[in-house]
Amino acid sequence: MIPSSEARKNLMNLAQRMIRTFSVNISTSSGQSWTALSESSDDTVRITTRKITEPGQPNGVILSAVSTTWLPHPHYHVFDLLRDERRRSQLDVLSNGNSLHEVAHIANGSHPGNCISLLRINVASNSSQNVELILQESCTDQAGSLVVYSTIDVDAIQLAMSGEDPSCIPLLPMGFSIVPVTPTADENPIPSSGDEHNSSSGCLLTVGLQFLASTIPTAKLNLSSVTAINNHLCNTVHQINAALDSGSSSICPDNNSSIMLGGGGSQERTRWDPCLLGRLKI
Repeated sequence: MIPSSEARKNLMNLAQRMIRTFSVNISTSSGQSWTALSESSDDTVRITTRKITEPGQPNGVILSAVSTTWLPHPHYHVFDLLRDERRRSQLDVLSNGNSLHEVAHIANGSHPGNCISLLRINVASNSSQNVELILQESCTDQAGSLVVYSTIDVDAIQLAMSGEDPSCIPLLPMGFSIVPVTPTADENPIPSSGDEHNSSSGCLLTVGLQFLASTIPTAKLNLSSVTAINNHLCNTVHQINAALDSGSSSICPDNNSSIMLGGGGSQERTRWDPCLLGRLKI
């Protein structure tokens, strides 16, 4: 699938830019202000918006959301679930129920999880004229793990594979940061026999999502877009919990409704601060 060393280099450069864009845009290092969707301490969802007009990302209004949740599982269990394209179909919010097939692979170290993958989405409409692809990079060590991915146009991949400059290819990455939780001195560092949910084997999962809310950079943010991304993030965490068999109760009040990102979300599912959109600087 990777025809030359130049194509390999381009794919690695694309993945590096994807990781960098994700890391900057889900943190506070870029100077963006983040708005809490609720004053409740139990709700960790934060959102922000930015207007993009330069190449490298889709032009328009980008809506980002992040949330951090403690999971009662070792971080490498969570990492294995999220990076493995064969298990991704367990998470409907990430795959829409479709299976994924790896069509290109670049190893980034001795651990099999340290790699760059090009994934094909196996949907009924897929044909030579309608191919959906995902660029994904995953990395892990004892300090934590990262899984970042972005949909990418097949024409863009062909451009990169032909050795052309890939810097103009638009990427809007989403992903996961997984950090192991180290017990404090007053906690029992050794889990009891068979207790895989002990705090010593837990981790903090940060989910970062980004979506194009509007292709018009001067557009105003629609409340339905905020509702949709919040519900999508909520469902993502819930389905990860379920796939890991955590036995935790549902995080979302209703996980059976379909979510159309970018509009049409059910506003009855979330109690919003009426001044929310006014606090978003857009």
